[in-house]
Amino acid sequence: MPKNLYNSKKILFISVAIVIMVFCAIVAYLLSSIIVPANKESENISSSQFNLYMISLSKSQVENESLSRRADFQMIGAGGYVWKDEQYYHVISSAYVEKNDAVLVQNSIKLNFNLDSELITVSFPSFTLYGSFSSEEKKMLLKAVDSIYQYYLSVFDIAVSLDTGVYNEISARLAINNAHSVLANIIDDYNTLFGDVESDELTTLKEMLADALSISTKLCGGEKINQGQSYSSILKYRYLEMLNLYYNFAS
Repeated sequence: MPKNLYNSKKILFISVAIVIMVFCAIVAYLLSSIIVPANKESENISSSQFNLYMISLSKSQVENESLSRRADFQMIGAGGYVWKDEQYYHVISSAYVEKNDAVLVQNSIKLNFNLDSELITVSFPSFTLYGSFSSEEKKMLLKAVDSIYQYYLSVFDIAVSLDTGVYNEISARLAINNAHSVLANIIDDYNTLFGDVESDELTTLKEMLADALSISTKLCGGEKINQGQSYSSILKYRYLEMLNLYYNFAS
């Protein structure tokens, strides 16, 4: 074979190989562009949907009217938090995970205070945080998202224990401090992991958690809404306030 022909074929072979390599690189890039968004989609974080059953002692279509009535209920141990449900402002006594528990308390309120009440069901919607998260970030986000509900459960149990004589006010306050510490640690961990992340959703979650910590701090200090409010009422008011914060965020 002539040397010139051999060299020409060699150059042609090398050129074709280079073209194939470039083509493969382009295809790999395009595939990665498709796969990465799919992975991001699979890493979205969604909260759980749940219902709570709230006892309404009074309702009005005028907010100030409900606000003016809450003090009377707070003196007898009701939370007295004004919760807007559709077109009404309800003065809520307490909230329950189980409907049967709420009905039993309704009957007790009627028997002991001769007060009629209404049971309203509040549905807390699921919400989704979009993004691509590592396993550590995903675990932290799920913990942060669930922290408000878990805090409510803790304070609810403390309020029930106080009302039934299992706790006195001193032991109830100590238990509240423990619940506050758990929440504060979760929020600290969240801020450490996501403090520098530029994301509107994560920033909004951070702000909600900061507001939740503020409510918990007020509860630790025993801050009252009015001077005649009992400590049992304070517990219920604050966990209802926390639930309302979460509800608005989720909605």
